[in-house]
Amino acid sequence: MRVLFVAHGPAHVPWTVPLAWAAQLAGHDVRVAAREQSLTQVLDAGLIAVPIGTATAGDVFIRRATPHSGERPAHLPADWPSGPLGWSEERRLHWSDQVLGLADSLADDLVEYARHWRPDLVVHDVGAVVGLVAAAAVGVPAVAHNWCQPIGLYFLHEQQVPPAYLRLFERFGATPRIGTDTWIDCTPPALHTPHPVPRIPMRYVPYNGPGQLPAWLRHAPARRRVCVTGGITTSTIDDLGTRLLEEADGVDADFVLAVNRPEAFDDRKLPPNVTLTGRVPLTALLTTCHALVQHGGAGSTMTALAHGIPQIVVPDGTDTPSSLYGVQIEQAGAGIHLRPEDRRHPGALAAALTRLLEGDAYARRARDIRDEIAAMPSPAQVMAQLEAHARSPRPTTPVNP
Repeated sequence: MRVLFVAHGPAHVPWTVPLAWAAQLAGHDVRVAAREQSLTQVLDAGLIAVPIGTATAGDVFIRRATPHSGERPAHLPADWPSGPLGWSEERRLHWSDQVLGLADSLADDLVEYARHWRPDLVVHDVGAVVGLVAAAAVGVPAVAHNWCQPIGLYFLHEQQVPPAYLRLFERFGATPRIGTDTWIDCTPPALHTPHPVPRIPMRYVPYNGPGQLPAWLRHAPARRRVCVTGGITTSTIDDLGTRLLEEADGVDADFVLAVNRPEAFDDRKLPPNVTLTGRVPLTALLTTCHALVQHGGAGSTMTALAHGIPQIVVPDGTDTPSSLYGVQIEQAGAGIHLRPEDRRHPGALAAALTRLLEGDAYARRARDIRDEIAAMPSPAQVMAQLEAHARSPRPTTPVNP
């Protein structure tokens, strides 16, 4: 069987890798279509990449805020597209317009390749709607892969569909995909939110890219170790790292400031309990840590949970995907959501860290969620389900809703 994966941004590619490798190990032929910005992540994972779009295709995602004003449906239900907790309607519409604009810029390349290669199944990131278009153009089923958030562009009823979405399919003589598709979902039960799209649960397997294991990670830390990271595609670490350097002295722990650009802190004086390091695979580093402080990224959040590590989420705003992870982690009892209004107070990060480390409640809940993740179906088991799904182009009944 030929399986075409369609990636989104660089930070999303790691979510695709375990399932893509499960497909390869099951004997299937795998390709991963990706924009120029994401090709390195695909190649580093040892997968075959198919470049789509141009170097400016990523600009479309940022630039096209409301490209189809006046074309939205008269009726917009609260879950169109799925409204993340705390997202305003304007934020949702802004995001969906961007996603449609990006799909429009990639569709010609992806459909051309799909018609050439003839995949049997398309697995696409929920932010890569162009995967649905390519699947429809060659008449094969598509399955979306989400990133542990109730976010994704989907239309269950015709009155919800904007003309821009229809035009994406009509351009290639394809029937628009409207109705219940299936999503692969790594969300553990503790973070699960109601959602109208049926989902196939899959265990989150931490993959944070390749990297070398530094010698100092081979030894157990002398005292509690806390990792601080800002992910791979945000500048949040600049503010987060600055706050850490100001408050670390007040916390009884050692800190590892793991950043992609350590040179950004070259002119800063490090407290004695802070070690600045370049990029280290997070899954290797967290096995030696007692806590994580992070920006609210999908990979950071779930990697910590997969290792049973409590965390502090410091998002860059209140109306962003990163803030949703903070809400989910706090509600699940596995960590602390440090909101922008909380961070105005001097010493707020140090106080939150002390609270997280002093008791066992957060760590205990994180370990409970780790056990939930471990009990979920593996990527290999999910691949077996997808093989059956490929033989049934449009399932009429939910699969593990």
